[in-house]
Amino acid sequence: MSDSLHNTIRKVSSGDRDLIGSFLTYAAHKHFHLDWYSVYEILDKQPFLLAAYESSPLAVLACPPDPPQVAWIRLFAVHDEGHEAQLWTALWQEAREAAIRLGASCATALSTHTWFDDLLRKANFEIANEVLFMEWTDETPDIDLHRANELGIRTMRKDDLAQVEAIDHAAFDPVWSLSLKSLEAAHSLASLATVLEVEGQIAAYQISTASALGAHLARLAVLPEQQGHGYGRALVQHVLRVHVRRGIGRVSVNTQADNLHSQRLYRSLGFRETGVRYPLFQDSF
Repeated sequence: MSDSLHNTIRKVSSGDRDLIGSFLTYAAHKHFHLDWYSVYEILDKQPFLLAAYESSPLAVLACPPDPPQVAWIRLFAVHDEGHEAQLWTALWQEAREAAIRLGASCATALSTHTWFDDLLRKANFEIANEVLFMEWTDETPDIDLHRANELGIRTMRKDDLAQVEAIDHAAFDPVWSLSLKSLEAAHSLASLATVLEVEGQIAAYQISTASALGAHLARLAVLPEQQGHGYGRALVQHVLRVHVRRGIGRVSVNTQADNLHSQRLYRSLGFRETGVRYPLFQDSF
């Protein structure tokens, strides 16, 4: 297998939908990026590569740049245990070169598995940050949601997304910023998406999701020049109150380990760390 592996790597396309679906069902090891896209939405985006031996799929790797300068590792999966390192090395070599040709300046991976940590380190990825998870429940004392200020908060519309993208890019470093396409996907999947307007202009926004397990505050951003006025706090309080009214008494959020400002905000509203942390690995080109 090792002698012919390079020659059996090919691009994945939308015509491979059933093949990829079946492969992922039985794959021994799978890494999925925690974002808004399903695997099937990026089948025609490159780099999305398949390694096969004769007609049998062995591994897949997808890292299409989004935003354009960042190639997130959105998928890596192998069919059998024992060949992870060999397959990762072969696929990553081609995927990295393709990402560079497309204009990416770095690759990143939010790893949720120790086996994937090891592969990333061997490929010269280094830990650049961590993502920590926090949780709020309606049993939290001394948080009066009924007194929250909702002035200027309204439902996000599709025609707001261009402004929302500008806020997102101003508020976050490129690695964490979302493209317009990602925001469109997030908006379509949201249980609650709101903006906060100041003098008729959007100054902040949030996007949340919900499931049987509870709600998740997936995105919160405030224009840098509008920070310090309590707009982020008002949006989070609104999120908590709306979901409590819907019978959801548990809300989670995640943030970067070095984002102390957001952690202080969430703690002040009763969020507590869950103890779950995922390392962010990065490889600069």
